[in-house]
Amino acid sequence: ICAFISLEVMRQSVKRMIESEETIWIKYYYAWSFACACSGFALLFLAGIALLVLSMPQMPRNPWETCMDAEPEQVE
Repeated sequence: ICAFISLEVMRQSVKRMIESEETIWIKYYYAWSFACACSGFALLFLAGIALLVLSMPQMPRNPWETCMDAEPEQVE
């Protein structure tokens, strides 16, 4: 709930700032640290996906292999 409230407060303040005639627009550029953070996020995200793919069990080529390898059931 707190996240939604803070998101709405931010949205309203940005909307008010854009509509205000007192706002002075300036040019700005992203710093090198922003690019470093973005590349770190992308690297972490890709490494997480790779880890998930590598940790998955190997699928059998033939679906019946898992059934054939099972021990026969003992009928009493």
